[in-house]
Amino acid sequence: MTNRQFLLIVAAAQGVLLVALIVLIILNRWIRLRRSAKLHPRRLELDAVMRRWTLSQAGADDVLRGLSRLPVSLAIDALVNWSARVAGERWQELSHALEHQWWARVVRANCRSARWWQRLECARFLSVAATQRDIGRVLRLLRDHHPAVQIAAATTLERLTSPVLVTAALEQLPFLGPTVQAYYASVLKRARPAVLRHLQQLFRRLDDPRLPRIIEFAGRLQEPVLREPFTTLATHPDAEVRTQVARALGRFPHKESVAALGYLVQDEAWQIRAQAVRSLGMIADPATLPLVREALRDREWWVRLRAGLALTRFGAFGRNVLLETEVGVHTEARDMARLILGLSPQALAEYAA
Repeated sequence: MTNRQFLLIVAAAQGVLLVALIVLIILNRWIRLRRSAKLHPRRLELDAVMRRWTLSQAGADDVLRGLSRLPVSLAIDALVNWSARVAGERWQELSHALEHQWWARVVRANCRSARWWQRLECARFLSVAATQRDIGRVLRLLRDHHPAVQIAAATTLERLTSPVLVTAALEQLPFLGPTVQAYYASVLKRARPAVLRHLQQLFRRLDDPRLPRIIEFAGRLQEPVLREPFTTLATHPDAEVRTQVARALGRFPHKESVAALGYLVQDEAWQIRAQAVRSLGMIADPATLPLVREALRDREWWVRLRAGLALTRFGAFGRNVLLETEVGVHTEARDMARLILGLSPQALAEYAA
């Protein structure tokens, strides 16, 4: 066999494979369209049944029959879409009825699956159909290593009231990625009583390495009962803890918060000084104006920037300080004052947030 013949055979084989691939793509598309056309009437029928059920014109058995005629993934999608439109008590009745469906039992069993997409399907189902018997399953899914499963499982906390689940979510919070952590925080805000009780216990663990992340989350709640633990932690030996405390105290306008920030604004770590000045600007107590003015002369650029932005929150008094500093003798403070005074209102609103 010559080289030319070999190349022709290879080219022919590649051509056959290319044609086979195109045929496979077309066939797959055709199968999907055919399946979609077959399932579309069933989805419309389920939507009609759900509408009648919400108006008490149909029973839960009718809804269950409609769900059983759809593939499991589409049935879960329908439940998720309709869960926000139905009142809580009526939806709980449907959740209890779903416990006895064979396909729902299969989905629940997938909480232990080795495949993450099956665990995700289970978490999505439980987020709208969980009952008190599912607490163990939700607990397992909250501790899952896959972010998508974690987010779906956290949604369950909006419907299933359980101190055990709230505690588990809070314990897991410091180990999550930023996106998942933010979603957990938004969900946990809705379970405030249980969250606050557990947070007050966590604040007592002064040597817990998770304490900075716990403080960061607690600050988002803006709950007045948490102010006292924050001010107590202002003298914590860990710089990261003090940084998070300095950042959070700006959301708690109080004389004790101002006193703690007056201490933190003189910390040896510039990150803590910057967050403390930022929080003083958020509270904008006229008595702290000298502290913010002094921070405008800090040796670190970020602290000076935060001080300049904080002064804009003091209204006319802060602007007068900036105007005086702009023609002052301190070079670095003068440059920062010029920078802040030259910013547009839109830029100030963005940077000072």
